[in-house]
Amino acid sequence: MSSKIEQILFIEPPHELKFKGPFTEPVQTIMSLKNPSDRKVAFKIKTTAPKRYCVRPNCGELAPKEKAEISVILQPFDYDANERNKHKFLVQTVVIDHVADYGEDGKTFQWRDIDEGRIMDSKLKCSFEMPTVEQLLESKNIHDDNTAVLETNTDTELQKATTEVKELREEETILRQENMKLKEELLQLQYEIKNQQSQKRSVGGSQHLDMQNRNANIALMVGMAIVVALLGIIAGKYIF
Repeated sequence: MSSKIEQILFIEPPHELKFKGPFTEPVQTIMSLKNPSDRKVAFKIKTTAPKRYCVRPNCGELAPKEKAEISVILQPFDYDANERNKHKFLVQTVVIDHVADYGEDGKTFQWRDIDEGRIMDSKLKCSFEMPTVEQLLESKNIHDDNTAVLETNTDTELQKATTEVKELREEETILRQENMKLKEELLQLQYEIKNQQSQKRSVGGSQHLDMQNRNANIALMVGMAIVVALLGIIAGKYIF
């Protein structure tokens, strides 16, 4: 049986993933993978307790000199000192040398078709660290202090927000009043413009009527003059 190939990636931490309690909430730690080579490397991460951990991403590819950070989240559980070193992780890697390593789409790396002799393995154990009583008390005091500060800040922000809302409402009332005043002035202006237009139409109509009367009088006078002239001509004929 051939010996395993030495791991090509730099893994940090190299041997142990540490999770610090209390474990009443999810606890996260980070695993770093770095590809120092000039070749593309595929990786996948396994664990002996898949229901207890959330690993993102749990597989992928690293280009030459590329680095990836893997989030490993331990789910909440009742701490048992006897199982603190039972869980383990396995990081498997392989150098991508062939186009045939990908599926039919040419994009998805096919682990199932890889010869085991090409796969590099690195094992990491998990350790759970419970805080001491002093650390718990200190954490609780810090939490209480932060809560008090948060409550104080919240009250201050609430008072500030209330004042701002009150000022905004007052400004809104003033703007509404100014808006009503502007509407009244606009209506008054429209009314005055209509009156001026009506007066102009009245004056224009009167002037037009006077002009018509004058033209009629002139026409009448001209007509009378013509009649008188004709009568004079006819009378002159009979007299002479």
